[in-house]
Amino acid sequence: MFSADAPASTELDMAITRADFARQLTMAFGPLQAPRADTYVGQSDCCAWSITLRPATPTRLGRIVLERWTVSIELTASTPEGRAQWWNRFGAYFQKGGG
Repeated sequence: MFSADAPASTELDMAITRADFARQLTMAFGPLQAPRADTYVGQSDCCAWSITLRPATPTRLGRIVLERWTVSIELTASTPEGRAQWWNRFGAYFQKGGG
């Protein structure tokens, strides 16, 4: 999915609940450290990472309201391949249904 040009930082728009985001992140990277509300940090084999969630305007589909978040991701990896490895792992747990 990602190659050596994988970004070191980016913002994503995600339709997910806060609880589901934390659950998915835990499944991908193990126990979470949350030094501040809506901020998660960790260290994987390939790099250190920091993720901050900010509320975004919910999406409304008729009576259905989807919770949305702006997700800021910062990676510190010693190699571009390390970043790619992190993104591939993140994508395996968060990118469902071809979205």
